[in-house]
Amino acid sequence: MKITPRLPRPGAAFNSFLGLLDIKLGAEIILLFGLINKVAGLYGLIVVFVGGSFTQLLYYAYSTATLFAFLWGLRVVKSESAAPTLLLSHLYVLDHLIATFFHYLFYQHYWYVVPHDGRRTANSQAQQDLIDLALSRGEIAQPSQGGADEGLDELRAALAGEIWDAEKGFAVWTLVFGWLLKIYFIFILYSYAAHLSSSTYHTLPLTFRGKASTAAHPTTAEDHEAEMRQAEEAAADRVGSQSTGKGKGKKQEDEDDFSWD
Repeated sequence: MKITPRLPRPGAAFNSFLGLLDIKLGAEIILLFGLINKVAGLYGLIVVFVGGSFTQLLYYAYSTATLFAFLWGLRVVKSESAAPTLLLSHLYVLDHLIATFFHYLFYQHYWYVVPHDGRRTANSQAQQDLIDLALSRGEIAQPSQGGADEGLDELRAALAGEIWDAEKGFAVWTLVFGWLLKIYFIFILYSYAAHLSSSTYHTLPLTFRGKASTAAHPTTAEDHEAEMRQAEEAAADRVGSQSTGKGKGKKQEDEDDFSWD
């Protein structure tokens, strides 16, 4: 007995994108946003030359590699093929999980490792070299080493701490909102794949072909009544025009029958 594994086929949770756009157009917008994010990974690879961390290098390399997957995904969405679209949805979930892992590392580092005391910090050896060069030229002040400058350092640290306390809540909720938004994007992609699999995509209200089909073939009682009224008005117009034509024809015949000869 041969067992063939099959990927799960979830049902459609949504029929449109944000309730305003065709779900296929929404899937394309989602992938375009992801594509822009991946293109930024190309610029991030400059970390190789400025001495960034290994985690940064790994994330930017991953973003660059998956750039081609998003280009493939755009072609899949346009083709309206059910099986490849479902596979694309699974890959999008995997990409979201991997990105979540890297974002968690960023959160841990920026919240609990980086000191938020207002000091000028170097994120790489290249930045430290630039700081040392600026110090040697007298372009920036030397770090304080005691005395009255300690009071300024404490004041700067206190002010920086207040700013960080005021902004970190907004920063956290921004990350949470972005994470939840991608969950919604995942449901949109799965819904689009489900509609393609069940052949219901072109019957959706916001689908362009669906709009044309609905206009040509009304499906609700109100649409049927409106269509009947239009048909009755058209029939009445035809009857009226025919009656007018017959009246004119009869008058012409009477004139032809009457003669002075």
